[in-house]
Amino acid sequence: MSDNWFNQQIAPDGVVEDCCHPDEAQALQSYLNNKTTTKEAAHAITKPLLSSDDFGDDTHRLWNLFQDALIELSPTYIPPLINLLQAIQDLPDPDVTSKATETRPPRTGFTWKGLPGFGHLWADLYKQDNWRNDLSTTLSSFPSLTDKLKKRQELRTAYIKRANIEARLAVANVASIPLLDWGYDTIADALELDTAVLDFEIPAAREWFEVAGKELHQGAMERRDSWALSRKRKMGRGDERMSLIRWEFWEERLREYLDQAQVIGDAGKRAGEEMRKLRESGT
Repeated sequence: MSDNWFNQQIAPDGVVEDCCHPDEAQALQSYLNNKTTTKEAAHAITKPLLSSDDFGDDTHRLWNLFQDALIELSPTYIPPLINLLQAIQDLPDPDVTSKATETRPPRTGFTWKGLPGFGHLWADLYKQDNWRNDLSTTLSSFPSLTDKLKKRQELRTAYIKRANIEARLAVANVASIPLLDWGYDTIADALELDTAVLDFEIPAAREWFEVAGKELHQGAMERRDSWALSRKRKMGRGDERMSLIRWEFWEERLREYLDQAQVIGDAGKRAGEEMRKLRESGT
């Protein structure tokens, strides 16, 4: 793997508050180049934080590094990155009481479990409610239809990749990401919202069904509650509880898109097939 991406994560002036610590970047690069094991990498990449005077406040620096890697590097690196995040979650809780100063009491109670702050940071960056308006504004700035379509495809690819990452993180139980809530939110927006951006959101729903379909269907069988389903949508079922009736409604909605443009139709077909298999298997 090229050094360029990792070098770009390091602040040129050496101020780690602005970017990641050089040792964090080196630890991640060595791991992704298969030079260290997952366990070794987990210890190495968290070592700079353990030496920080603002340990609890500096974790965002490491989470930014991971999230940039998940988003920007090849999809082939997503599984090992998630494995490394799982290994960090399994690290023993650090002793940070020695970080006390005359003006600051010692920090206590920090735990790696759940990767505190990771999920909130991801949501702040990538799960904003106004993203559809932002998309429209961005695309309207391109006067050429060719350039506009090219930019739309670029943004769509990134959006779908983020959905895949979110589903994988949730299934792996990383960062306490609420699988049912985030999954149902993505799917309900695609299939119940009258303002859905279909060429973005139908493929994103497909990613959730393909990666986390078993868990999502289990939630339907158990009639699980979800804040995501309580949001008002024009074609919503008016119930915050997931159910097999809603599952079948979603299947019906997907069938409506089979004759749509290739991106929408293909994604709708694959998502619908996955839903049908899960319903028929009863899992």
